[in-house]
Amino acid sequence: MSSITTTTLPSSVPQVIPPSPTKSEPSSAEPENNTSKNNAHSRRKKSSSLPSETVEYLKAWMMSPEHINHPYPTEQEKTRIMEDTGIELKQLTNWFVNNRKRYWKPRVEARLQQQARQVAAAAAAAAAAVSKPETVEMHMR
Repeated sequence: MSSITTTTLPSSVPQVIPPSPTKSEPSSAEPENNTSKNNAHSRRKKSSSLPSETVEYLKAWMMSPEHINHPYPTEQEKTRIMEDTGIELKQLTNWFVNNRKRYWKPRVEARLQQQARQVAAAAAAAAAAVSKPETVEMHMR
């Protein structure tokens, strides 16, 4: 660390003059490289995720048999969910908006595709079963 020098002013009051900054010690007059980023970041509200227990509760509600086809809680359901989880209405609303897109929709679409494949497989099996008796009869003659 550098030493601090003192000088005498005309009024005989000593003034402390800090040493000139070195490369390892930036002066207060010089802004740091990321100061503007820090200020912009500190003005924004921190992003915080919900507790895992809350997320599990909300996902269970959304994917339950009574709500999976229409995952839009009524006002009474929202009140109950807020009481059960301790989250605010805005958090709840935002969670449902985001998770209907990110969580619910992909799962419902995958389930519908799986059901369509099962129906197609069952139809193919039924068609194969219908055509087999004719071939069996032909081989028996």
